[in-house]
Amino acid sequence: MEIHRHTYYRLIHHGIKCLLVERIGHFTEHEYHDYLNHMTGKSSCFAMSNEELQVAVSNLKEEGYLEDIKPMISSLEMYSQ
Repeated sequence: MEIHRHTYYRLIHHGIKCLLVERIGHFTEHEYHDYLNHMTGKSSCFAMSNEELQVAVSNLKEEGYLEDIKPMISSLEMYSQ
């Protein structure tokens, strides 16, 4: 079983926010949706399948943009199994 969809939404939002702040120095909702569209082909997490959400979180985690909450992700993954 996977993590609840809304948890994925929060993880993706947090990861992209960290990425944008690091790369361009600031964050706006418009930039978030633009980057999500660039990354996944969809400008909203609501339009993404469960698999697409998992891939997006995995990619952000691999790139280091979820480092500050990585322990929480592991516990969520273990809890949902």
